[in-house]
Amino acid sequence: MSASGQEERGLQMPIGAVEKETRVSKELLRMWERRYGFPLPDRDESGDRVYSRETVEKLKLIRLLIDRGYRPGRLMNMQLAALRDLQAGSPRQGVPVATSLPVGPGDELVALLQQNDVNGMRRWLSQQLIDHGLRRFVTVSLQHANQAVGAAWQRGELAIHAEHLYTEQVQMMLRQALLQLYPMGQAPRVLVTTMPDEPHQLGMLMAEVMLWLEGCTILAMGTELPLADIAAAAIAHKVDVVALSFSAAYGEQAARQMLNSLAGRLPDGMQIWAGGSGVRPDDGLASSIRIVASLDQIGAVAKAWRTGRSL
Repeated sequence: MSASGQEERGLQMPIGAVEKETRVSKELLRMWERRYGFPLPDRDESGDRVYSRETVEKLKLIRLLIDRGYRPGRLMNMQLAALRDLQAGSPRQGVPVATSLPVGPGDELVALLQQNDVNGMRRWLSQQLIDHGLRRFVTVSLQHANQAVGAAWQRGELAIHAEHLYTEQVQMMLRQALLQLYPMGQAPRVLVTTMPDEPHQLGMLMAEVMLWLEGCTILAMGTELPLADIAAAAIAHKVDVVALSFSAAYGEQAARQMLNSLAGRLPDGMQIWAGGSGVRPDDGLASSIRIVASLDQIGAVAKAWRTGRSL
């Protein structure tokens, strides 16, 4: 290999390094490659995926813009300069952005993360739970905290490892809360999971807590359950509802296709409840699919289900 070729190869990054630098999982990188044709990697001598620095820079901007509410399908074909303009506040190509949550209290949490104060972060989260109770902790405190942490990362004020630490701590707290909740055993019986290529757990766990608080019977299946297995589990366990969480990175078109495909595999009368920033109401969805716009709407959806069953 020539000196120039070696230099060019040295600028390319393996997929594991790209995952760490961009906060985009290996699974999601491969899914975007299949779905959108980006990022298209080169291959090293062993046949493994490697990515150019320009591709990595574009992925970092896409991840940042998705966290702000932009849809991945509209970002993938944009040039790097256009993405930079969009990130700076001068959007091109009429790319729509979702309305963000109002800024809430979170500066203290971000400061603790910046200082690598793990115990301080845990105390902050525990105090929020004590002060507000589990329901408002999930629907208000965590949503504001998630926004504050995400915004700090976007500004370059928070390292990726600090964000991962925060996410893992919150997930641990939610799992502990679920263990302490008394099993109501009431209908509807809800299977909770995520679709293939959707590894994000936090939104799923937040929804699971809210379903418990509404007295639903929960069958938790973890993340990325294959489509055929979701349907098989739902039928085998005779659930009433399959609840799914989609992050913004999943893409609305892909979510719609997967939801309709799952609906076709489920028996009549079994509903699908889908929520998260990766889905929205759509005329193209099967009649058995309910889009839950926010966590605090789960109670109304559960009540409507019970009312319908009592008619």
